[in-house]
Amino acid sequence: MSTRQWYADGRLTSQHRVPVDRIRHELGRAMDDLDYPTEPASLRPVVLTEQAYDAIFQAGSRLLRLLRRTLMERADTPAGRIAALGADPDEYPLCIEGPLEDRFATCMSRPDVVIDADGPKFVEFNVGGGVGRVVDTTLATSAWVTAFGGRDAAPFTTPDAMAVRDAFFLRTARELGVRPAVALVGTARDVRATTTRHFDLQVDSMRRSGLEAEFFEPEGLFQALHGNGELSYPLGLRYFTVPEWRRLGIDLAEIRAALDAGCLLLATQTAYMIANKKVMGWLSEGRPWMTADDRALVERYLPWTRVVTDRKVEWRGRQWSLPALLLGERERFVLKLGTGIKGEEVLIGRFCERAEWEAKVAEAVAGGDHIAQEFVETIPCRMEFADDSGPGSYEADVYPVFGPYIFDGRAGGLGVRYLPGGRQGIISVQKYGALPSVAVRGRSA
Repeated sequence: MSTRQWYADGRLTSQHRVPVDRIRHELGRAMDDLDYPTEPASLRPVVLTEQAYDAIFQAGSRLLRLLRRTLMERADTPAGRIAALGADPDEYPLCIEGPLEDRFATCMSRPDVVIDADGPKFVEFNVGGGVGRVVDTTLATSAWVTAFGGRDAAPFTTPDAMAVRDAFFLRTARELGVRPAVALVGTARDVRATTTRHFDLQVDSMRRSGLEAEFFEPEGLFQALHGNGELSYPLGLRYFTVPEWRRLGIDLAEIRAALDAGCLLLATQTAYMIANKKVMGWLSEGRPWMTADDRALVERYLPWTRVVTDRKVEWRGRQWSLPALLLGERERFVLKLGTGIKGEEVLIGRFCERAEWEAKVAEAVAGGDHIAQEFVETIPCRMEFADDSGPGSYEADVYPVFGPYIFDGRAGGLGVRYLPGGRQGIISVQKYGALPSVAVRGRSA
């Protein structure tokens, strides 16, 4: 099928935009002190057709609801769900008592989406307040809108990711009847920045939206929020993940104390259970409560995904031993650790040696903590890059991974990343040097 059904980059030409050197300057200024690669410099965003752009957000919101139900049906309590995942309770230490834990489990999400000849495919779901790249997506979006003549003139539309998230916090404050005040809890150590600009930008956005807001490092958090005996910030943005902070040696006791004092950090801990890729495997395999529409949605937008154990599965109309299937059809599958992040613990069968694949399959079968997912044959997008020097440019194919921000069911912008120069493989910004950018919704001609 032609890529024109999904990509609309042909609508952007050099006549629409400012000169190359100014684009490089504006994007470089936007990304200053953010730990992301910027070379080679892309000279346009990825432009999706209205059909593809809308399908990503509509399908993503529906799939997120199905994933939530898939986890919740396993048990009525966080402890029961952790047990159902076969996880270590120590990996989920920040649950709270009461209905708010479940209510806000899927309020923030950024799935990973690729496009094949049939359209978008969701290859994993990142769920929680610590989903990355909200800041650079907002900054790059603003830079591209400016480069193409402003919001009224640009041949595309796109929301502001941080502004949509801010609006969610305002709605939440009204829903709960609390002061619209948000503590942004994170650390510059996590984002590998030399200043607090990454967090200052988010606080500034919140304040412009009508929220009280302040950035807090974890050390001394409880005293800062509750030092006078009253809770100064009833809401918080949990801008971290437990595994990453533990790698940094950060004690979570202050976070636990803030939660116990009543600061509602969003998204709640259950978000990271829903993000476990085993939940996507359960959904892909089908649940008894699923309607015909549910099954059609999963068939259309999720690649075939199964939790890896020594068992029989159905694949392409036949019964297979799952280990034998993975060993015999190596080039058709990807192995992923259920809790892996940033491209870690991912092995693509066609891009590794047979011996490495066989060892990984054996490890996955023994551990029961991996999924196997059918490899998606993505279609390329044509991207324009700046020459190393001078005002010239060249074009090359890229294979994008899209990151739609979904804040409490609302579209919040679309990050994108891709390896330069037509390369394929694991597409991670921090681990494999993928280029961060944004995708936008092309306007009808």
